[in-house]
Formats: sequence, structure tokens, C-alpha cells
Amino acid sequence: MNRTALLGILACGVATVFSGAADLVRLTTAHVDIKMVYQPDDPTNKLAIAISDDDHRVLYRSNEVALVVAEAAKLTLPSDYPPLGSAGDELWILPQSQNPDLLYLGWSAENSPAGVMPPGMFSGVLSVRLVAVDGPGHFLLWQADPFGGLNVRMNSRDGISDADGLALNLASHEHYNFGFTANGVYHVAFQVEGRRVGVATNDFSLPTPIRFEVEPLPPPPVSPFVQWQQAQWPGVSDEVIIGPEADPDSDGRPNRLEYAYAFDPKLPDGDGTPRLALVSAGAGLVAEITFRRAKAATDALFRLEAASSLAGPWNQVTQVVRTEDRGASELVTLRDSTPVEGDRARFYRLPVELLLP
Repeated sequence: MNRTALLGILACGVATVFSGAADLVRLTTAHVDIKMVYQPDDPTNKLAIAISDDDHRVLYRSNEVALVVAEAAKLTLPSDYPPLGSAGDELWILPQSQNPDLLYLGWSAENSPAGVMPPGMFSGVLSVRLVAVDGPGHFLLWQADPFGGLNVRMNSRDGISDADGLALNLASHEHYNFGFTANGVYHVAFQVEGRRVGVATNDFSLPTPIRFEVEPLPPPPVSPFVQWQQAQWPGVSDEVIIGPEADPDSDGRPNRLEYAYAFDPKLPDGDGTPRLALVSAGAGLVAEITFRRAKAATDALFRLEAASSLAGPWNQVTQVVRTEDRGASELVTLRDSTPVEGDRARFYRLPVELLLP
């Protein structure tokens, strides 16, 4: 029996995936708290960090919101003011006192809404630690004391260590100044730690990134796919021609596939189906799959998967055995680790995700 007859490559497609930033809830002037949450049903992380819109009594997961630092938060330091900066430096501040034009942001370990942080569940205090800052500038957190001094709790400018943290008393609600040294998008990650009454070890949350959008936001970078569209059809904006689902050359392959596989979207192309071959490996045979991909298409994510049944389970094939340079494209060959045996079938599929802003 011809073993190649038992191997099949399913039709390859591209799933267009849009980034989640456009779907976030943006909080701009509300009274908002970064809230500590108790998760009794989580076997690993009993603590979590959420975002509470106190004005509307809505509790969001941390990845559902963007905290907006409006341009009105921007100021220029009139003189050297360590550690905030030097004279002339720009700084965006969400203040610890309420300003109706800005987000009023605090920290909360309160039991509101009911059940979030049950009274008596934890002993002592909850410790919040700065874990990471990803953004165009630095992040600082401080309180002003009655004598004009600064009680700095977090400062990424001098590195991040265990000293970058604060203690929250149970059932407390505190406000701090949140400072950013440049405009743009930040992901500031925190982790909370505490000990339940009667438990010998501490509980932790997962490191939790929170998105801050410090205005004015710079224009988003032009994605590789959009650059490809502009290069193929200069000055054209008609989605019937340039859209990812459009097929202006009527060859049955939409623009998103033309892009991912480095074909010409204005001329009918030949067959771009990945090639499958059997090669010797040890005492048996394994399958190698070769496909073409565009080097510049960094937002087209290829994922070769294999299964012994169309019903799955599908497992990713990751072993790259060679890459052949073809100029604007490359031929990539992956090898399956499961041998082809007897009359057992083996199936492969190559979904490709196109990430669009």
C-alpha cells in the first residue's frame, strides 16, 4: 500500500484576528480603584487584582480596561525635584486628590462589593509589589506628606526591586499620585501577597499587567499587512480591492493569503499548497511538510498541526529541519515526530492567523 495515500494536508486558511485594544473599556474621569480580590475557588492563586469603577459599581478584570491619563495631567517641573525629575522635565500625574478632569485612582482592599475581600479572611496587611513596567517612560507612585516631602513607594527609574511596593491594610482604601515620564501606552504589572488566617504560607496573585494610556497617544504603528496593502495599491482605499478578504485577481486566494504566502495579489498564482514528503528517521518514516511564507509578513502567524484523526486532538509540529531563502519569501520545512506506521492515517493542517490592529 502507498503510504502517502494515508497522509493528507487539509485546506489551509487564514484567520483574521483583531487586537483587543479597541475593545477595552476606557476609564478617564471616574473614581477608580485597583482592587484586591479573594478567589476562594482558585486552587493556585487565592488573590487577584481587578479594576473597580466605584462611580458605577462595576468590577472589571484587569485585562478588560485601559486607565486613561488625560493630557490635562501633564506638567513641566519648574525646578529639580528628585526623584520626580529635573527642571524642565515633563511629567503626567494622576493626583492623590480628586480632580474632576482626571481619573481619580486609588488602591482598595475593601469588602465592596460583598465577598471581594471577606472580613477576617487575611491577617496583617496585603503587600502590593511592582513587578514590571513596559512603556515609553518610567512609572512612579508616591504620596505627599503634610510637610511637602514625598513618600515614594514605587519608582522604575532606578530599577525595580522588592523595595518598590506598598502595604494595604485590610478594609482600607488609599490614594496615591501615579506618575509617568512620557506619553504613550504602558503596561504596569503588580502582584499582591497576603496570608490567610490559620494558613502557614502566603497567597499570591499572578503578576497582573494594567494598561495605562498616557495622552496624547502617538499614532499606532503601521502594521506589516497595511504596509503591504499600500505598496500593492498606492493611494487605493477601496476594501473591495485591498481588503484582507478581497480577491482582485480572481484566483480563489484572498489578499490575506496572497500576503502570507508572498504571492502577487494582482496576478493569478499557481498552486501554493504545502508539500508533504516521507523521509527516513531512525528505523521508520516520518512526514516533512514544506510551505512558503513571506519574510515581511511578521503579523501572519503560521501554526502547523498534526493528528491521527480529523476529530483530533491536534498537536503542533515545531521541529524546523531547514529554511531555504527565496528572496522576499522562504521555504520552511517542519518534521513530524510521530512515525508513519502501517495503515494508520495521519493528517496535517496549517492555519495562519493574520493579526490586524
